[in-house]
Amino acid sequence: MNITLSVSPTYGSAQTVKFTAPKSAWKLEGILIMATDGWNESNKQLPNPLPFAIEIRDANLRLLYHFADTQLPYFTYDQGVRMAVIEVPDILVSGDFFVCFYGYQSLGLAAELQNATGNSYIFDKQTGQLYSSDLTLGNNQTLPINWLIRVEGE
Repeated sequence: MNITLSVSPTYGSAQTVKFTAPKSAWKLEGILIMATDGWNESNKQLPNPLPFAIEIRDANLRLLYHFADTQLPYFTYDQGVRMAVIEVPDILVSGDFFVCFYGYQSLGLAAELQNATGNSYIFDKQTGQLYSSDLTLGNNQTLPINWLIRVEGE
């Protein structure tokens, strides 16, 4: 898998993925996120605590659940980047829903550079709008990506 790391473009924006529940009243139990705060075992000191947040939103972008913490137990890892599991209370979802990751311009979220599905976005919390999350390349070109956010449930 060819990946890169990308921080959120503004303090109030979230790297967001749209999911479709595999069945009606599917129970969302956890979020998996591949990200890093840039620390690894070559550093002598642990980094300062940095905030992050996760939101679950319905198909109309209405808030279903909000979680906030510091990155230390999730994204501070001796190998640099890792897939962290964030447990959430059981949330019943049907149809489309969104997972939003707020790294507040300090945490790098992994993005897959191949096989883009078209389900990765930037969510602007102030306007409530979704925008394309394509990476900007030179010569006014963009590259579609997949944010490495996954869900688990039953």
